[in-house]
Amino acid sequence: MDIQKSKKLLLMAAAFFWLLAILIYIVAYPQFRYSVVTSDALSASTITGELVDGGEIRQRVVIPAGRISSISLMAGTYERTNTGEIHIRLEDAEGRTVMESSKSAADFVDLQYAQFEFAEPQDNHKGEAMTLVVSAEGCSSGNALTLYTGYSVSTGRFSVEAAIPEEDRCLINGVPGQGMLCVRMEGVDEIQFYKTYWLIVAGAFAVIALLCAWWWKRAMQGQNNPLVMVCTLLTKYSLLLKQLVSREFKAKYKRSMLGVAWSFLNPLLTMAVQYIVFSTLFRSDVENYPLYLLTGIVLMNFFTESVSLGMTSITSNAALIKKVYMPKYIYPITRVIASSINFLLSLIPLLLVMVVTQAHFRPSLLLLVFDILCLQGFVMGMCLLLATAMTFFQDTQFLWSVISMLWFYLTPVFYPESIISQPLRFWFRLNPMYQYITFARTCIIGGVSPEPMAYLWCMMLSLVVLSLGMMAFKKNQDKFVLYI
Repeated sequence: MDIQKSKKLLLMAAAFFWLLAILIYIVAYPQFRYSVVTSDALSASTITGELVDGGEIRQRVVIPAGRISSISLMAGTYERTNTGEIHIRLEDAEGRTVMESSKSAADFVDLQYAQFEFAEPQDNHKGEAMTLVVSAEGCSSGNALTLYTGYSVSTGRFSVEAAIPEEDRCLINGVPGQGMLCVRMEGVDEIQFYKTYWLIVAGAFAVIALLCAWWWKRAMQGQNNPLVMVCTLLTKYSLLLKQLVSREFKAKYKRSMLGVAWSFLNPLLTMAVQYIVFSTLFRSDVENYPLYLLTGIVLMNFFTESVSLGMTSITSNAALIKKVYMPKYIYPITRVIASSINFLLSLIPLLLVMVVTQAHFRPSLLLLVFDILCLQGFVMGMCLLLATAMTFFQDTQFLWSVISMLWFYLTPVFYPESIISQPLRFWFRLNPMYQYITFARTCIIGGVSPEPMAYLWCMMLSLVVLSLGMMAFKKNQDKFVLYI
């Protein structure tokens, strides 16, 4: 290990750590202070009838956030421009008006949600049951809106009936309706993560620094460890690493007429096919469905391609391993780096789709650096694990082909998360690719930073899998030559 070059690498890594921490804090500060909450809404099934002067619709609702900023209702306009105003108010258990708002009936669009904003939202009502009261002023029969009610949850083209207690059904002029109003509530919960962010960052840096110091001391005593592996790879074997990566990248497009162009075409063609097949099912349920779909495809393709290539990195280089000595971990690393180059190229079509779909380019795009780094660590860990397993059990490649297919369908790549029933969503969130894809979509489509827990999930999944992969590979690498 070259000591001088290794010190420079460590200093560069430390500088990058703090630059990334500062970038995340600047861009994600609003989401580190407030968490946006949007309640689920039922799909429209029936109507309440015209809402005219003197009429009143009452609906029991549970406040989903500490501060409610708006309530949205779905209405039918009968394809006409209606007159008058629609009033809403929230009443507490004692009948006192807590918040109220109004909206012109002419602003409603048929079968779309109309948003009522509160000028002075009240705090500290989260989880409290209130009554939503909807009334009209200046609305007469033949020129009035109707509100939609429902009793099922939409899952694209399909619906799942929801069990609605009698007391939760809406009251239309005192008469129980068939379901609940199609109402969506939006608000924010105030969180204090921004106050502890720098303590967490400093603590993480201190732990990493102490670990590196311990590894450095062991390296001076001639003992091998992850720090020595990384520094040796980037100093002593840097030229070899470049040559192997170049070989892997060129081999992918060998004898191909279009060559590197496939890095652009492959995700676009996949998106086009899946868009044609699934857009009629899910397009109405997802904001900017082409961009939603392509984001999932690009990240999922990188994962499956990298792991598939990294899995065979030892067995396919058997002749070279037996003839020339070099660290065996260099082979899966080169496969991941080659796939990463292809992945970075595939981000260009993603940017083009953002332009075509008129998506906004916001500072949150910079947070993709964190997401991609965590994804790289997770992929590297999977490659080390499967490369080790593949060396001893050749059936690993066949098992992986089945597992990767199941993994794809268990990840919301082409379908929205809303079709997943609430009890199953917790298990879906344990899927690492769900976390990485959702993180990217929040930054790209939502234009905001994910919530603090999303950072923790992405980082922990990456570190755990990478650590397991390194331990398994290091423990068994001396036996590889006996099995290849």
